[in-house]
Amino acid sequence: MAEPNHKLHVAVFPWLALGHMIPYLQLSKLIATKGHTISFISTPRNIARLPKTPSINFVSLPLPHAVDNNLLENAESTTDVPETHIGYLKKAFDGLSEPFSEFLQASKPDWIVYDILHYWVPPIAEKLGVRRALFCTFNAASIIVINGPSSIMINGRDPRKSVEDLMDPPPWVPFETNVAYRPFEARRIMEYPTAGVTGAELNDSYRTGLAYAGSEVIAIRTCTELEPEWIQLLGEIQGKPVIPLGLLPAKATDDDVDDDIIEWLDRQRAKSVVYVALGTEVTVSEEEIQGLAHGLELCGLPFFWTIRKASVFLPDGFEERVKGRGVVRAEWAPQGRILSHGSVGGFVTHCGWGSVVEGLSFGVPLIMFPCNLDQPLVARMLAGMKIGQEIPRNERDGSFTSVSVAETIRVVVAEEEGKIYRDNAGSMQKKVFGDKRLQDQCVDSFIKFLENQRAGM
Repeated sequence: MAEPNHKLHVAVFPWLALGHMIPYLQLSKLIATKGHTISFISTPRNIARLPKTPSINFVSLPLPHAVDNNLLENAESTTDVPETHIGYLKKAFDGLSEPFSEFLQASKPDWIVYDILHYWVPPIAEKLGVRRALFCTFNAASIIVINGPSSIMINGRDPRKSVEDLMDPPPWVPFETNVAYRPFEARRIMEYPTAGVTGAELNDSYRTGLAYAGSEVIAIRTCTELEPEWIQLLGEIQGKPVIPLGLLPAKATDDDVDDDIIEWLDRQRAKSVVYVALGTEVTVSEEEIQGLAHGLELCGLPFFWTIRKASVFLPDGFEERVKGRGVVRAEWAPQGRILSHGSVGGFVTHCGWGSVVEGLSFGVPLIMFPCNLDQPLVARMLAGMKIGQEIPRNERDGSFTSVSVAETIRVVVAEEEGKIYRDNAGSMQKKVFGDKRLQDQCVDSFIKFLENQRAGM
């Protein structure tokens, strides 16, 4: 623990998405356990969504709802709005710059740890003498492939202008890699509403470029044991020190766990259950949901599926046909508690980095169904490590068959051919994702950097 006169006051300010707020909260808890003061900044509804943590001071900044902004009433996070309206959320978020400045002036933290869309945070902090750390909640490989050098992002000079360009690693990656998009994924990236979103004044590339450029250090949710060459390259590309924070896995708790979930899991054979969850913000078509459902029906294994709008998208009679073998839950489920259960033997995931970390922290091999943005890149990296297998898809249009879903699930969870995935996932749990000592070392290194640099304005 740091000496009393070396205590830091660190303010953290994540983007308005649960996939960002949760790792920021986990980092905050770990820093607070070392005796430092944490101010966690967000909006009232988002703070209410987060678990109460006595060691952290939550700072509530009401989100402005301007008359000329079409943001839905009471919408304060990406889960509250459709994908096409996230631009309105960004516009409202930019209205927090003045109350944020007032908070910094009043509280005078040593450091502000901020997110990749917070382009206006660095100039405010610098003016007020607050040190600046950018915390990226993604893995290094995905960040590099998506973003590139900050100068390119700010000036709009990304040389990748076509679907074909995105199918190869970018020119700033000097080594061979399979981390790239397939044709249908590249097309989705080109169509994704990051630039010119209705209501957004700046595109994501410009915002992110300024966030990188204004930082003094880049913290990242990964570790050198997982992707050493990518971490080194990130520092070279951005011209900043890069500190891996570890994977920041959340602990599985019994809070709010329904007894019926655990009782059902307890009745299943060890390592036999397929857990299915495609994230809270991923857009999956009705056709894709039905294909996955038929695949689960065909695989013959017990499954627990957390899905939104189940009654709308699932095939007619599906739940009746799989009754007893499969559970479909159209509401929140305790993902960490389910993944940690001994009966779970495979995880059908969209490959959001947070979900991947959670699954592998319990040694569960992955059946990968990436959808958009960083998810396909994460899937390529993990497939190369043989921690899981992607569900085969038509590279041109992204279509797939229910038979391929069933076969992939059975290989990863039950068949001898998939033993390598199960063994590698277990090994990764022990050596990286579930190694508490490694996690503590990463956070300690970050804290030491903050302490050493605090006075070096």
